Amino acid sequence: MASAKGARTAALWGAGQLEANQPKVLGELQSGYDTARGYLGQAGDLYGGMTAQGQQGVDKYNLLTLGSGADIQRALEGNAGYQFNLDQGLQALQRSRAAQGMLASGNTDTDTLSFASGLAGQQLAAERAALSPYFSLYSGGIGGQAGVLGTQAGTATDYYTSRANVFDDTTKSIVGLGTEALKAGDAAKNQNQANMLNVGTGIAKLALGGLAGGLPGGGGMGAGFLKVLGG
Repeated sequence: MASAKGARTAALWGAGQLEANQPKVLGELQSGYDTARGYLGQAGDLYGGMTAQGQQGVDKYNLLTLGSGADIQRALEGNAGYQFNLDQGLQALQRSRAAQGMLASGNTDTDTLSFASGLAGQQLAAERAALSPYFSLYSGGIGGQAGVLGTQAGTATDYYTSRANVFDDTTKSIVGLGTEALKAGDAAKNQNQANMLNVGTGIAKLALGGLAGGLPGGGGMGAGFLKVLGG
């Protein structure tokens, strides 16, 4: 006979296997997610360093471009090369004027201002040009950080979507096993009932056949009963 109990036992075993396997799958997902986050964090740190270095150059460029005259002058005076060239140039100008006997003339002051202004302009242009690479560094760092953040967001979305799918698939599989077990149980019950009916019918036929055969001439009540049963 088919066994409804056997179908239920198989369903319970399968459900147990699914529930036991679920943490393993989730653990693998967690491990992969943590590894990805680690690599992305390292990449983000590298891009962050690029941004920080580039920011220094951008800030200095802004100072030399958008700062007040006093700020720009202080920035130039903080440059050792500029200060040296200024000192050397002014000393050379003083010696030249002294040799010409024009040290006390008004032109000396004019020449001094003209020289200092020209040197400052040259130095300012040179420093601004030297700071240009910092813009690429800053831009690359910012772009890299933005890309890393976007990848992190996508990785997190994929991770939690996968976790949800694991839970969903496990639940669906367990429900499916339960449904199949119920169907198998019903089928087993129906089969058992059919088998019992067949056995009962067979016994009845045997009994009736014996009763009919025991009557003289095969007639009488036994024969009539067989006609009713269609035997």
